[in-house]
Amino acid sequence: MRTLLAVSLLLSVVCCVPAYAGTVDRCQSYSQEVRKAHAYYFGIDFPWHYSVAQLQQESRCRDVISRDGIGSQGAAQITYKWWRKPLIKAGIPEVSTRKNHLRAQAYINWDAWGQSPRKLWVSYQIYNGGRLVLKEIKRAGKLDHAAARAECRRKIIRFNNGQTISACDINYEYPERIAKYAESYRLIEDPARFQFW
Repeated sequence: MRTLLAVSLLLSVVCCVPAYAGTVDRCQSYSQEVRKAHAYYFGIDFPWHYSVAQLQQESRCRDVISRDGIGSQGAAQITYKWWRKPLIKAGIPEVSTRKNHLRAQAYINWDAWGQSPRKLWVSYQIYNGGRLVLKEIKRAGKLDHAAARAECRRKIIRFNNGQTISACDINYEYPERIAKYAESYRLIEDPARFQFW
């Protein structure tokens, strides 16, 4: 029995760790380009580890076309048809090359930062689910993730298989996951002007 338990434990380590490690390694390969793209918009002190974590959350750092029905693409899952005009104006004519894709991610994050009350959790939520988070913060009466979440009244998404998920859960779990994943890429402490929470 003890041998069976040891074999099961060994198999779980062998089977599970490499999948996560592969994602982290793949995402790590984006680090320098993400850092450079975000430094262009935010300055060199931007805590870029969150934006690498964002790629992990969006696509596990894979260059994929989403099945979301709206054409989100690439590691950052950018919907070019929505962002085409501002991206072209910013000198980013397409998002199919890795360099331009990461420049577009940085630009969209910078745009969201400009709309936020200067907390990264808010700007990442704007990136993911739009400006509704700002209304939820206003209803909460304070800049607090849990308080804003308590004010969330978004739709319930129903899938073809009958399962459902709250759009509130999707959007409020987004920065939580980014904060968690970012620890795998962190090299610096967050500067005072770029606080996450």
